[in-house]
Amino acid sequence: MSTRTRMPATITLIALGLLLLSPLPAAAEAPQAVEQTCSNCHGTDGLSDDGDIPIIAGASAFFLENQLIIYKEEARPCAAEEFEAVAEVDAANHCALAQELAEDEVVALAEYYSGQPFQPAEQPVDSALAASGESIHNRSCDKCHAEAGSLDLDDAGILAGQWKPYLIEQMQYFQAGKRWQPEKMQPEMSELSEEDIKALAEYYASQGPKRF
Repeated sequence: MSTRTRMPATITLIALGLLLLSPLPAAAEAPQAVEQTCSNCHGTDGLSDDGDIPIIAGASAFFLENQLIIYKEEARPCAAEEFEAVAEVDAANHCALAQELAEDEVVALAEYYSGQPFQPAEQPVDSALAASGESIHNRSCDKCHAEAGSLDLDDAGILAGQWKPYLIEQMQYFQAGKRWQPEKMQPEMSELSEEDIKALAEYYASQGPKRF
């Protein structure tokens, strides 16, 4: 079953409405909202240089739209502490920021960042721990995050080459039930130990993205 069919009903309906009602800008043109709301943390091109903030360049537009909608619905942690350190961001947290975006801005942002080339984060990797993470990935994750989580067309976000601190934090959120996740992902996450999570993060950090 495609990941597109596993979104909550409200999120799916809103996403479809955005696709039907909003004009799509050229991918090379940065929408105004990039400079106003996103570049302070993610960089204009979506290549974050902060281990706690994800690289969003190159992810699918569908995935990025839905993440903004999930933030609008407060179905994932709003990360208020990240905003406190950025004086240029005029929003209480990520959820508040997303709620301020108009539908056409959501679509424009998703289209823009999906059109930017992904570049893996430059970070050290523990090869032994990454090998352990590869085994966990092949056993529990590969069916949805194909080819080491490197495919933008999976509509599940690019895991390969992503920052390790961000990956670890998000897996902890999933495990604690603080972030919405597909039903079939919940049992897989609940079985992971703290060491498993670290191993998976090392494995994904050692990989690179593939685009078609």
